[in-house]
This record gives sequence, structure tokens and C-alpha cells, in this order.
Amino acid sequence: MTTKDKKIIEDSERDGIPIFVLTAKDRLSPDTIRDYFTLCHASHCNIDHLKNILDRTKEFENWQKGNTNKVKLPD
Repeated sequence: MTTKDKKIIEDSERDGIPIFVLTAKDRLSPDTIRDYFTLCHASHCNIDHLKNILDRTKEFENWQKGNTNKVKLPD
């Protein structure tokens, strides 16, 4: 988790803003993040945000490849 992620969570909790968390152990998470990328790209989001989404997708994929015994469908 990045420092930015921690700040978003802390600020959201403080301000009562709902958040939605995905972890790499969720087999569907990389596809979900790619779908989010598609929506952000179509909405002309900032290039740095798009790059961060792609970087995080790769992190999730790499973790899943190295931890196949921990990856599962959400319960």
C-alpha cells in the first residue's frame, strides 16, 4: 500500500466517505482494475492517474502469479 493509498483511506474514514477495497488475492481484481482504467481513459483522466492504474494492475498480476495458492474468488 502506498502512502497515497493510506492517506486516501484515512481521509475517507475521517470524512465518512465510502471506500471500496480490492486485494490481489481476489482473482477478479486485475480485470476489475483494467475495467476502471478503460473508464478513466474514456473520460480523459490525467495521464499520471492512468499510468498508476496500469502499474497497480501489473503489481496485482505479478503477486497473483507468485501466490497462486492464495488467489481465490471473492467470498
